[in-house]
Amino acid sequence: MRTYKKPVVSVDAGMTEGVYAASGATQGTLNVTYYGVWDRWGTNGGKGLAMANWSGIDGTITLNVHFNDTVDEAETTDASVQASCSGKTATFVFASTVENPLTMGIHLNHGTSIDDLKMTSFEYSVR
Repeated sequence: MRTYKKPVVSVDAGMTEGVYAASGATQGTLNVTYYGVWDRWGTNGGKGLAMANWSGIDGTITLNVHFNDTVDEAETTDASVQASCSGKTATFVFASTVENPLTMGIHLNHGTSIDDLKMTSFEYSVR
């Protein structure tokens, strides 16, 4: 190169961010619905029912679902899903090819009423 060419930066709001586009994963849409009580254990807790459904996603999904009470256990009906909980958050890691919709159980085992459990928010990422 004999002559210096000044670099040019252009911004295009319609373009996908480069690092994400190169990751090999496709991010479409995912939604979580909390339906309420699935099972009761007397007056000392129970299990809440939530379901996640998605479309246009190809990759490994990490889904964090937040509640208004401490989650003691999280489960799904698909054994390949990695489910865990910490504080008021249940985390699910799974391939986009698992059963869709995905049924999730949220356990309260610490003496509070399952009737009062509410989902406050959720977020997800795809890799």
